[in-house]
Amino acid sequence: MTMLKDKLVQISEEEYWQKARAYTDFTERKQEKRSILVGVDNPQTVPELRQEYGVPLGLRGIGQGLAYLANFKALAKYNLRKRLITKHEDPVIETAFFGKNISMPVLGAPMSGMSYVSNMTEEDFAYNILEGCKVAGTIGYTGNTSRDYERVHPAIMALKKVNGHGVNIFKPQSQEVLMELIKQSENEKAVAVGVDIDGAGSVNFALAGKPVFRKTIDELNELKRSTSLPFIVKGVLCVEDALAAAEAGADAIGVSNHGGRVMDSNSGVADVLPEIVKAIREADGGERVVITADGGVRTGFDVVKMLALGADFVLVGRPLAREAVSSGVEGVKRILEYIKTDMRVAMMMTSCNTLEDINENILVREIS
Repeated sequence: MTMLKDKLVQISEEEYWQKARAYTDFTERKQEKRSILVGVDNPQTVPELRQEYGVPLGLRGIGQGLAYLANFKALAKYNLRKRLITKHEDPVIETAFFGKNISMPVLGAPMSGMSYVSNMTEEDFAYNILEGCKVAGTIGYTGNTSRDYERVHPAIMALKKVNGHGVNIFKPQSQEVLMELIKQSENEKAVAVGVDIDGAGSVNFALAGKPVFRKTIDELNELKRSTSLPFIVKGVLCVEDALAAAEAGADAIGVSNHGGRVMDSNSGVADVLPEIVKAIREADGGERVVITADGGVRTGFDVVKMLALGADFVLVGRPLAREAVSSGVEGVKRILEYIKTDMRVAMMMTSCNTLEDINENILVREIS
């Protein structure tokens, strides 16, 4: 035995993660919880892409996963333009989101449903996201679970635990349900509140007997007028919806395909973001509207690309979800710190000293 131990070779953390899945399958042992490296859940390198019918969707994309993959392909069309012979300054990436100072223009995306694929409760998952973002100096969103709850929505319970330092996003249920949830969020002093309009096709909510609906401009405006909080319309993927949301009075528009989880075979976010930004900025009052984007963002380099394409803030989803389940608050914080480091490097290498310096001029689009 001693002779065998002498021949063991210690492998790096990166090599471990490359081989971990094979090791686990071979030994049939439960993989231990370890920190997850940034970028490992890119479906182009890890085969967790397509829907497996009859089981919870988990972190996969719906259907064949084409919309999920489209987000990565859309971002991959752009390269960052390296430029270095300029005066050296440390990049400034701090900013503010609806009056709240944050460490970078990166927010935690709204997610839920982890209770279907783990032992974690919806409230604990939401808390880990919110608190992890808070300790990293930024703000997290909460998602809207279809699970029943006794009295108070788990996302609102989590919001209360962080003293309102978060954003509640709800599925497009009836106006009465939404206005009550928005009111409760306001009572807990949320930073903002909103509706995930692309939850209109949610299978889980339908199965749970909680109908969801498409919304009209008038209905969105009614929700906007029901609260003093900034109102967000998330799930926009075309110019028509973006302009309609702005007409309804939305304070922020979230350009998103829901991580490829609500409809297969639709566009990647980076493909449609520039035209949506252009349409909003040219519309009456469009300069006041905050534009967020999410979809396929795994590193700070991806964040800078989205900002260069016109987003004011970038949301990160799956990497935070994995860490919220496996490593809790500290895991979420760690991923966000990696992203912040990447952002600084990307800005340094493209001679962007401030967030305002980040624009389409630092991008090189690959020729098809």
